[in-house]
Amino acid sequence: MMISTTSLSKVFLGIGLLAVVASASPSDFAEPALPKMKPADWPHKPVFVQAGSNMKVLGVANNQPIPLGVPFKIESPLFKGTVLLRFRNAMSDDPDAHSEYFKGGKRLMQTVVQGRFKRPIKMSDVYVGSVFPQALAGAPPATLSKIMGAVIGKIAPGLILDLSSESPKVIALLAGTAQTMSIDSPGNEPDITLPVIDENVASVLGKSVGTKSKRRKHLGNPKKAASYMFNTESVYTFHTYDDAMDYGRGTMRIPMYGEYDIKPSIGRQPLILTAVTQSGDILYDLRVWHESHHQD
Repeated sequence: MMISTTSLSKVFLGIGLLAVVASASPSDFAEPALPKMKPADWPHKPVFVQAGSNMKVLGVANNQPIPLGVPFKIESPLFKGTVLLRFRNAMSDDPDAHSEYFKGGKRLMQTVVQGRFKRPIKMSDVYVGSVFPQALAGAPPATLSKIMGAVIGKIAPGLILDLSSESPKVIALLAGTAQTMSIDSPGNEPDITLPVIDENVASVLGKSVGTKSKRRKHLGNPKKAASYMFNTESVYTFHTYDDAMDYGRGTMRIPMYGEYDIKPSIGRQPLILTAVTQSGDILYDLRVWHESHHQD
């Protein structure tokens, strides 16, 4: 449910959320540990963002908040690089740049991930979105979830929607999801703090996917994306932004519905921002707790 996707995918994501609202009922499952730091001390109120267990953030101890609004170094089993994360309705470590970025626009969040893969991997194998560690508190019946997944899979083949399992997920292919993508030789990669990052993939992937629209359409399809590889020599930059998901408030703007608080449907677990392979290897994994979790 918390994924920055194409406009079409967002519409179907809203349909999935509405199904959750219509059929929500609490379930009994173990609760993950809340951050030990009290919300009054959180540096980025009203959220506390931490790295998942399979990712390291340079200079940040386990269970401590990662930076918001300024780049930070990460390393995981699959990837090593830098991340910049901005949430409109959360405090930033660079207030001036934060205000400038969100000024006059509708964007609610921005994620820029830049770095190198540790092993070659097909672009059809790397997904981005939300993979939850436990069942949702309000999940639609398994049959309804399968029907939604089948319908969405035909229209948007790169989107996987699973709301009813013990490990729910809403994920789409990374190479077909990012609003802009740049592939560069080391030392020539773009500055991720700039508000605009230009598309630059044609020289490596070819002219057939050389524009944003062509890349997103082509590489958003698993069968077509299987012909392309992430290599270990190039520096990849993935720039994603969203005007639907508000991580600061824990809400989502759903077409034809309005703003919906998704936290109760997720349960006592954080919102998730992750990129992962089908086999479970992590590119990055970020957990977003909201201060309301301490009030439950």
